[in-house]
Amino acid sequence: MSNSGGENGVVQQVRELLRKFAEDGVVDPSILANAEVASWDRVTPKRVMVATAQIILRLRWENGLSTVEKVAPRDVSFIPRSDLLEMTKMLLGAKSSDVFDGQVAKKLSLPNVMRILIALFAEESISDEEEEYLLSSAVDVCEESLRDGDILRRGFELGPWDISEIDIEDLDLVDMGGIMVPSAPGMSCLPVEVDGEMLAATLVQGDTALQLQAFNANSVTVWNAVRAEMISKMRAQGNSAETWVDRAGIEIRATISVVTEPGVIRAREIRVLGSDGPGWMLRAVVSGAGAAAGGDDGWAYKTFLGAVVVPGALSRSGDVIPLCTPAI
Repeated sequence: MSNSGGENGVVQQVRELLRKFAEDGVVDPSILANAEVASWDRVTPKRVMVATAQIILRLRWENGLSTVEKVAPRDVSFIPRSDLLEMTKMLLGAKSSDVFDGQVAKKLSLPNVMRILIALFAEESISDEEEEYLLSSAVDVCEESLRDGDILRRGFELGPWDISEIDIEDLDLVDMGGIMVPSAPGMSCLPVEVDGEMLAATLVQGDTALQLQAFNANSVTVWNAVRAEMISKMRAQGNSAETWVDRAGIEIRATISVVTEPGVIRAREIRVLGSDGPGWMLRAVVSGAGAAAGGDDGWAYKTFLGAVVVPGALSRSGDVIPLCTPAI
C-alpha cells in the first residue's frame, strides 16, 4: 500500500508507544490522553492500532484458524481469557468506527488494544520491517475508512470542481483564470507572483487568509504524496503537523514558526487542504482566525469546496496552472 499523508509520523508514534508499553506496561498520561482520543474524524494512534490488530486477526482467520478461540492470541497479560475472546470477536466483526462506541470502547481500551497487538506481533514473529508495513497499511485502511464515510465526494456532491463538471452560468464566481472561487462580501485578493507570473492567490476575508494554488497532476503531484512530503518537511524543521479529516477530506493541521518581524519568531497555526481532480491538484493553506482552534473557519472551507479549476495553460515552470488578478 502507498504511503499517505502523515503516515510516517503516525507509524513512528505508534511504534514508540508500543515499545514503551512493552517495556514497562504503562503510558505517560499526557501521551495516553492524545493517543486514546478516538474522534470519528482523525487518524489517531488508537485507530491505527485497532486497524492493525484487525488486519492480523483477519489474516489468521483466512489462513485456517477459523474459530475465535484459535484466532485470538494465546495469552495476553492482565486480560482474562474470556474477555480476550470477547475482544477478539469484537475486532473480527466490527467496523473500525464501532470500536469507539459505547461498551465496545470500554472493553477495547488503548492499553488492552496494545496488549493484544504486542501479543500478536510476538506470536507471528513480526520483524521490524513487517511491523512498519502492517502499521502503514493500517493507516491507509483508516484513511480509506474516513473517506468512505460521506466526508468527501468530490465531483458528485462537493467540490472543488473541474470546469467540465459544473454549470457555472448562474454562479457568482470570482474569475482568476486557472481557478474560480465563490464571491464573498469583503473578500480581497493578493496575487503571488514569481518572475512576473501569478502562480497563487491569497484570498483574505476578515482575519482569515486562504492561499490557493492549482497544479497539473502527475505521479508525485497528487494530494496523498504532496501531503506526506509537506508533513515530513514541517517536522524536519521542528514544527508539529498531523493529519486530520474535516469537510474537505484529509488535511494537515500544523503549528509552524514564523518570523513576524526582525528577531521575533511566533507560532502560527495553519491548515493545508488538498483535493485531486481530473488531471489537477488544488492546494489551499488556511491561516489566521480560520486556522485557529475554535475559530470561524466557515468561509475558508466554503471557498475551497466551491472552487472551480480551469486546467489548460501551464506556467513556465510547467506544473503550476497560472492565474490572473481578478476584478473584485
